Amino acid sequence: MRDEPSPLCGDEPAQFALGRQEFDAGRWWEAHEAWEEAWVAMKARQAEPKDILLMQGLIQCAALLYNHRRGTTRGVRNLWAKLQPKLDGFLGAWGVNVLDLLALIRPFAMDAEDCTLSQAGLRLPWQGGEEHD
Repeated sequence: MRDEPSPLCGDEPAQFALGRQEFDAGRWWEAHEAWEEAWVAMKARQAEPKDILLMQGLIQCAALLYNHRRGTTRGVRNLWAKLQPKLDGFLGAWGVNVLDLLALIRPFAMDAEDCTLSQAGLRLPWQGGEEHD
């Protein structure tokens, strides 16, 4: 059985939405920062550990793309190894299709040696395939 995260609380939905917008605009560092605010809030309210790790995995996806853009081979490889177990077992993460996200990120992890794969037009995959704003 695949897991679903608990709903986000307080300011977390807005922080998550901001991170999603930044991700879709190719601003990986800014997406990382917005999601990190949600992650810190989740830790402060003692959210489910699996949900905290899930958010951390999403943060690491953005960080992987940031490192790929900068040509930081070691960072890309390390983040790929760290994020996979955090996302494993989830179909969705607050609207994001996790399986499709892993499929989207994987080629960049495999390109870690050269870091030449184009990141143009990357968008978070949405559950059900529908577009989001």
